[in-house]
Amino acid sequence: MATANPVNNLNMPGQCQFCGSMRQIAPVTFHRNIGMLVARQTKSLKGNFCKTCVKKNYWDFTAKNLLLGPWGMISLVVTPIYLVTNTVSYVSALQKLSGAVE
Repeated sequence: MATANPVNNLNMPGQCQFCGSMRQIAPVTFHRNIGMLVARQTKSLKGNFCKTCVKKNYWDFTAKNLLLGPWGMISLVVTPIYLVTNTVSYVSALQKLSGAVE
């Protein structure tokens, strides 16, 4: 009886949950915070995305975190945490998709 090797399944193509194309995908989670002095809005994006969608969403979430994130007491603490966790998720996904075609 043969056992499946999980390493072989890492670069298998699948459907990107953002754009719907069939490409190599990697799991990713991004968070965004918008501070509004006395309130804040958060948004999370989690799924299996292709390399193009990973890059697009990372830069979109990073730009909004930098421009709109730190406007409030809680947001001043949460935004840098989101920036770091988003960057870790981004780098991890790009490593998994290093040989993927865009």
